[in-house]
Amino acid sequence: MKTRSHSSGGGSRPAFTLIELLVVIAIIGVLIALLLPAVQSAREAARRAQCTNNLKQIGLALHNYESTHRCFPMSTTAALPGPGGACQNGLVSWHARILPFLEHRAISGAINFDVGMADDCSGPLLYYAATIGAGHPNATAASAVISTYLCPSDPVGPSDAMGSARPAPENYAGNVGWMPNTTGFTGSGGGRSTHNGLIGLDRPGAPVSWHDPAVSMAEVSDGLSTTAAVAERLITEAADPSDWRAVASGPMATQSFCGGGTGDSKSLSRWQRFCNAVSLPDPGWSIYHGRAWISGWGHTAGTYMHVMKIGERNCHLYGGEDTGEIIVTPSSNHVGGLNVLFGDGSVRFVKQSVSDQIWWSIGSRNGGEVVDASGL
Repeated sequence: MKTRSHSSGGGSRPAFTLIELLVVIAIIGVLIALLLPAVQSAREAARRAQCTNNLKQIGLALHNYESTHRCFPMSTTAALPGPGGACQNGLVSWHARILPFLEHRAISGAINFDVGMADDCSGPLLYYAATIGAGHPNATAASAVISTYLCPSDPVGPSDAMGSARPAPENYAGNVGWMPNTTGFTGSGGGRSTHNGLIGLDRPGAPVSWHDPAVSMAEVSDGLSTTAAVAERLITEAADPSDWRAVASGPMATQSFCGGGTGDSKSLSRWQRFCNAVSLPDPGWSIYHGRAWISGWGHTAGTYMHVMKIGERNCHLYGGEDTGEIIVTPSSNHVGGLNVLFGDGSVRFVKQSVSDQIWWSIGSRNGGEVVDASGL
C-alpha cells in the first residue's frame, strides 16, 4: 500500500520585493505629505481661536475697568521724579492696570505703582533708563507670565532684553489712534490737537497737550463697534541690537529713526511715505518690543497707531520717545491678517489687505469716519 507524502510546510510565503517595499514607503510618504498641512492648519486654527479668546477676555476687563473708573486705562509714557531722587516713577502699562479684572489681583497687589521703572535711582532722569533688574521692587510681578497676554502663534518667552528680572512678554497693544497734528487721510482739515485712540496716554512728569489720559465710553462718538481697542503685535525675538531679527524687513522690523519735526502737520498718507522712506535703522530700540507687559514705556510697544499697513515697518521720532509718539504697527503670525478687539468687546479678524481708509478709520474714536465693516 502506497502512502502519499505531504510536505510539512505547505509551501513558503514569498517576501516583499524591494520594489514593493519602496512603493509602500512612497505611498506612506504621500499620505503624510497630504495630512501634514491639514494637521498644521488645524493647530493654527486652534491657536488663532485661543488668541481670539484672549482678546475677548481683555475686552471684558477693559469694560469692567471703564465701569469702575469711568474711563479706559491709560499707559504712562514718561518719567516722574520720585521722592528719593531721579528714579522713574511710573511708566506703568495699561496691561498692569486691568489685572484685577482678569482675575490676577494677587499679581496686581504685588505691584508698587509708586515705584519707578528703573533700576538706578541715583543717576539723572532718563526716559530710556527703563530696564527692570532682579532687585527691582516690582521684579516678581514683572516676571509673572500672564497667559491671557500671549498669543500661542508667537511662542516667544521671557528674556533679559528688558533687564535681569526677565520680565514676561505680551502680544497685545492698545490703540492710541494717529500721530499728533495729523490732518486726516490726505491732508484736508486741521491737525488733531489730542490723540484719538481708545487707550489713554499720560506723561505725569511733564504733561503733553496731545495726551488724553482718561478716555471714557462717551468719548467714543464714532461707535464702539467700529473703533479698535487692542490689536496683535509680535514680540521681537532679538536679544540685542546686533541680532539680525532686530533689523529684519518683516513685521518685526526695526524702529527706524524718523528725524523729522514732530510738530509738522502731516496727512496719514504722508506719514506712510515718510516712514517708508527712512533709511536709518535704529535696532537698539526694537529689542524691547513686547518684552514687558508691566511697562508703559513707548519702546516696549504696549500701544500702537493706525498709520502704517498691517505688518509693515515701525518708526520712532526724535523727541517723541517719551511721549508715545511712536508708530508701532500691528503684526501677527496668523496667515492673512490679525485679530483686533473693538471697543464693544467683539473680536474680528482683519485682513492684511484691508484698505488704508478703513484701517485708518477704525483707529479713530471721534473723527466721524464711516466704516464699512464688510471691508475688514
